Amino acid sequence: MRFWQKTLLVVLILFIVALDASVIMMMHKSWRLNLEREMQRSSNEQAFITSNIYDNLNSIKSRGMTVNEDVLFDVARSYAEYYQKQNIFLQLWDRDRLVYDGDVAAGRQQGSGQTHTEEPKVHEMVTSGKLPAPYQELKLVYKRNIEGLYASQKDLNRYFVYVNVIAGPILAFLLYVLIRQLTKPLRQLSKTTQTIAGGNYNERVALKRNDEFGELAQNFNRMAEAVERHVTELSAMAEEKQRIVDNLAHELRTPLTSMQGFAQYLNSAHISEEERITASGYIWSETLRLKNLAFKLLDLSVLRRRSVERIRISVDELFQSVRQMEQENLEKAGMTLVLYNALESVWGDPDLLASFLVNCIDNAIHASAEGSEIRLSAYEQHSAAVLEVRDFGKGMSEQQAQRAFEPFYRGDSARSREHGGAGLGLSICKQIAEAHQATLSLESRENEGTCVRIFLCL
Repeated sequence: MRFWQKTLLVVLILFIVALDASVIMMMHKSWRLNLEREMQRSSNEQAFITSNIYDNLNSIKSRGMTVNEDVLFDVARSYAEYYQKQNIFLQLWDRDRLVYDGDVAAGRQQGSGQTHTEEPKVHEMVTSGKLPAPYQELKLVYKRNIEGLYASQKDLNRYFVYVNVIAGPILAFLLYVLIRQLTKPLRQLSKTTQTIAGGNYNERVALKRNDEFGELAQNFNRMAEAVERHVTELSAMAEEKQRIVDNLAHELRTPLTSMQGFAQYLNSAHISEEERITASGYIWSETLRLKNLAFKLLDLSVLRRRSVERIRISVDELFQSVRQMEQENLEKAGMTLVLYNALESVWGDPDLLASFLVNCIDNAIHASAEGSEIRLSAYEQHSAAVLEVRDFGKGMSEQQAQRAFEPFYRGDSARSREHGGAGLGLSICKQIAEAHQATLSLESRENEGTCVRIFLCL
């Protein structure tokens, strides 16, 4: 059973029960008051008739007449005939002897010449009282028909049933409309939840209200945005990991296949010393490439888990350290490293920043021709410290520049393999920049060169 159906059923039952209980209590109270009013009226009328009979008997006795049974009968009959028109019947008793019975008299008058049949029970109000002395042996019984009171109560009960029969469906319809309107936000939330569960994470609840449902819709939308963001991040991470695995498998397959082939070649019995040296040289270069790949992957793994403690670093000392580390590579490539420094210090991790500059210079060496110049600069720009590595080599196309920071991506695969590269240098640079909460930029044009900048705190 749906929530709105449960709510409708519960509210309808509670409302009808509460309303009926209230009406029944009011009807019962009204009945009690009417009955008490009839009792009081009967008591007053009985006392009034008793007083009149007493006065009448005293008047008869004052005229010197004897009050006997016939006189009592006549006096009682005269009053009984008068009140009979009002559905009031009187009985006069002398001790235990019935002197006059108004019921019998009324029956002879109403049922004269008719056959007696059993009549249904008649509701009457009965009260009695003795006459004052010296007629205390006499007792007047007062009976008044109150069928009208019971008939009106029956009519009221019947009207109550009619009202329930008519008001019940009307109330159910009104409650249905009201509850459906009140639970409309819940249906919207349910529909949106189903849509999001189906994979459409862009769906939101379009509900603008200032009540609890409005707050629920806002919280739900915030939750949906968080879920969409996390799902997008997880999807991107999954794609990136899959791409890394695919690239790694590709990178490992080529050197391993090459090493296997040259190892088999070395095992041949009829090869010259020159051929042996050549084969072992190929194995050595491929082994070096695998070692570089392993170290680069280790650097990436460490950077993802490492928290950076930034300190003040002297830019001159950082540049001199990088020059010493790259001096051998520069001399082999026949290139010159030009330093320009306009800063005293920057905030950062000296080892990571040195690794950043070394990776950028290695890429510049591989992309430049012999005799080229590589510039390493430090300067201030827009209240930030900029470390820049610029070369004047082959450069990259716009599409290549957009993917330059992806792991294992190489703009020139043949050249990178020749130098033992794995396409992880700029990816490590990106990780170092993120660890420093710094901005990283790359500008490159084909046949003009490439410029990599990192923006640090002064």
